[in-house]
Amino acid sequence: MYELITSYIFDRYFRRDVVDRGMDDDSQGSSLRERIRGRLGGDDSPVLVSSEEQGYVGDTVTFHGRRFEPSDVYEIVWHTQEGDWAVRAAAEIVGPQYRPRRERVATVTADEDGEFDEEWEVPEDFGGTHRVEVQDADGETVADTTYEITPWFELERTAAPLGESFTIRGYGIGPNVVTSNYQVTWDNSPVGFLTGVMRRGTATAEIRAVGPPGEHVVQVWRNAEGVPYLQNNTQSPYGPVAGGRQSAWTVEVTDPDGDPRRSWVDPLLDEQPMAAHYPEIDADGDAQIEVSPTSGQPGTTVFLTGEGFPPETDVDLRWYRHEGHRGEGVTVTPEPDPDVLPTVTTDEDGRFQTEVAIPRDQGSTRPITAAVDGREVAVTGFVMQPAIETFVPARGPVGTTIEIELTGVGWTDYENQLYFVYDNKPVGYAVGTTGADEPGTVRVELQATGEPGWHFVDVYPSLLELEEDTPTFDTAPHLSYVDNHPMRPVPAVHFAFEVTES
Repeated sequence: MYELITSYIFDRYFRRDVVDRGMDDDSQGSSLRERIRGRLGGDDSPVLVSSEEQGYVGDTVTFHGRRFEPSDVYEIVWHTQEGDWAVRAAAEIVGPQYRPRRERVATVTADEDGEFDEEWEVPEDFGGTHRVEVQDADGETVADTTYEITPWFELERTAAPLGESFTIRGYGIGPNVVTSNYQVTWDNSPVGFLTGVMRRGTATAEIRAVGPPGEHVVQVWRNAEGVPYLQNNTQSPYGPVAGGRQSAWTVEVTDPDGDPRRSWVDPLLDEQPMAAHYPEIDADGDAQIEVSPTSGQPGTTVFLTGEGFPPETDVDLRWYRHEGHRGEGVTVTPEPDPDVLPTVTTDEDGRFQTEVAIPRDQGSTRPITAAVDGREVAVTGFVMQPAIETFVPARGPVGTTIEIELTGVGWTDYENQLYFVYDNKPVGYAVGTTGADEPGTVRVELQATGEPGWHFVDVYPSLLELEEDTPTFDTAPHLSYVDNHPMRPVPAVHFAFEVTES
């Protein structure tokens, strides 16, 4: 009897939908029939069923509503999350954090039979199971269902000249500890990780096209421990990496038309200083100072402008760096370096402007204060960005020592640790110093290896000292740093070295 009743209900309320969409009644239609039978009961409660139970970002899904009040208006609501990095005092990374988020899918009106069919494109969002509910005019939930987003990845191109990059983009990366950390390998060697914490499950990574010219393999893996779990696609309880979609590509590295770029820093963005990194000042009055531009590399020429000061008065400008070592239990605090900036004199209106060159120093926010009669009365900041100071030599035989020196490296957890990668193979990491001797400087020596020709060094940001019970993101190159790095857009640095015949 139950089978007869549910078959009648299916034919009455749903079979026309299958036919209208041109579904095969023996495949998708029969699958939908079984799910509907599982949802329909003996009462007349409204029912919401999706055309598919799971899919990918970019797919189209239809929400079928039946047994609603005719002509009533309803809201379809999508339940998901918002992600970000938890960072203490804008410096110490705790780990990824998520909070609930709801979005309206559509406003629908039930027809004279109490039915609606709403087609919807799955947006860029986190992977995993999402609740979908129908709310009435009073905001009460009258029906619901679930839809699961499966992560997937695409490669922007499958051929690139030596020294250029392949772009991998991931969608539907999960927020949980297992599915939020994906690793990328080049010719079976791990390069680094990508994650979609800040971009609702979407992440972008660029993998250098390294030699020799010819065919190579790029693959995406998944593991909370930060290294590829080799049973991802064979015996993992979480299923294949991309639910069966492609996660490994054969790519071709072609000969370049000319010599590749020798050394460069990623394009730098205009940044604003972080007030959390400022020191406490002695007074909070009308005096104000501004710096323009607000960000740049060591050596940048800036204008310091002040107003609201006493007229015709000397103002001492003070440059701050951050000193300390959390690893040794010494709290990092802003400390003044009084010999960097000049003393200026205000005009009759209490204003001043002076031009200065930004010194070599630590990256991140460099506080600048203005003191009158020894009391600091105003504060601002300049965001120091990394720069290449040394890259020598540019060519040489195997065994040549390559010297690289970077300045403007930040002191915070999310910018202090840089990971060096040679021909897409991680070599190790280096940190910017925080002491009085060469603060913000990273100096390393690497040995040239490989066949004669071009070889490439990439320096990626990474994450330092995350707390327990989070995915293992630390001590690895962060490949999705462009769109998912904590707090500020720390750039990568790139080099090309030519190995010559002995």
